[in-house]
Amino acid sequence: MRTYEIEQKYRLVHPQKTKRLLIRLGAKKIAGGIESNELLDLNEALKRKGSLLRLRRHGSGIARLTFKGARLKGRYKKRLEIEITVDYARAKEIFQFLGFKVVANYTKKREEFSLGTCKVALDYLPKVGWFIEIEGKPSTIQHVSMKLGLRKADREELSYLGLLHRQKAKS
Repeated sequence: MRTYEIEQKYRLVHPQKTKRLLIRLGAKKIAGGIESNELLDLNEALKRKGSLLRLRRHGSGIARLTFKGARLKGRYKKRLEIEITVDYARAKEIFQFLGFKVVANYTKKREEFSLGTCKVALDYLPKVGWFIEIEGKPSTIQHVSMKLGLRKADREELSYLGLLHRQKAKS
């Protein structure tokens, strides 16, 4: 069964105000903390296809391995997404034996919320800033973004890795 992630990222100027509004709307916090992300590739095979393989963890031990397909056309970011829970060290060992290399990594602070049928994440990337990601059906994304006072001008189309590369180029 194919699962697609549909989401939109927005840049935030007032993250605490947005968080308070989220809570008032009925959002329930489901996770939070520092999150490490490693992107893996094999001779740029995934990059050439517009795909990625990400190993994400909070702390040590259990991690989430995610494959994301190329971005599909549409108003919101939509990609094939396959995700499983893995043992971090064992997964790294397997990828090492297969020849995969970590091609990029970044850390961010993340708080995840459940709001009705959508997932909402408040993210902070050092030197880049605050963002909110709203994941769900397009109509839900539109409704939640309106309720939070997010504007089209606040939308961020770059990935976190793209934002980090842009910031590094400015430095």
